[in-house]
Amino acid sequence: MGSVNLVVIVESARSLITKSDDSLQDFHIPSIIAVASALGVKFLLFLYCYSLRKNSSQVRVLWEDHRNDLWINSFGILMSCGGSKLRWYLDPMGAIVIALGVIVSWGRTIYGQFELLAGKTAPHDFLQLLVYKAATFSEEIDKIDTVRAYHSGPDYFVEVDIVMNSSTPLWKAHDISQQLQDKIEDLPDVERAFVHVDYETTHTPEHRKQHS
Repeated sequence: MGSVNLVVIVESARSLITKSDDSLQDFHIPSIIAVASALGVKFLLFLYCYSLRKNSSQVRVLWEDHRNDLWINSFGILMSCGGSKLRWYLDPMGAIVIALGVIVSWGRTIYGQFELLAGKTAPHDFLQLLVYKAATFSEEIDKIDTVRAYHSGPDYFVEVDIVMNSSTPLWKAHDISQQLQDKIEDLPDVERAFVHVDYETTHTPEHRKQHS
């Protein structure tokens, strides 16, 4: 996508620099009809994805793509007609503006999605909410050792380490941790929660690889 738009920018700039007269571009009706037809299809897809955009991040990306295409293609038709009827330079200038807009728009989308796939941590306010939920969940919980929340796609994976008395029966420790896990997974934007129970906080960090 980026390479194609860079080629469009280069060719449009070359057209602006090398053209020596003020003759208008040819008005190519079949091209206008083809783009207008694509606009109609894009508009229907835009409406469909708009109704489902909150259910899936993939559908939201498609909705944004259709929205951008509607603006870009509409602007492209206007500039193409302007290059044929008003001033010749409107067409290549419009192509440069569109290509830059596509590059910037998709660059922002890619950057946002990359953060989610790379495991970006949750905001501080959300982590505080998790700490509060865990600390006030049961009187059997003595301390909160660790709370982590990070993206795995659009939603969060949550890890909570709680501390309970060493004399707590296994069945009770299991039930409380399971209920806390279910409560955390009921929060918006939480895909999965993992609750680990321990009886002290002086141990080395969990899941550390042992090197020989």
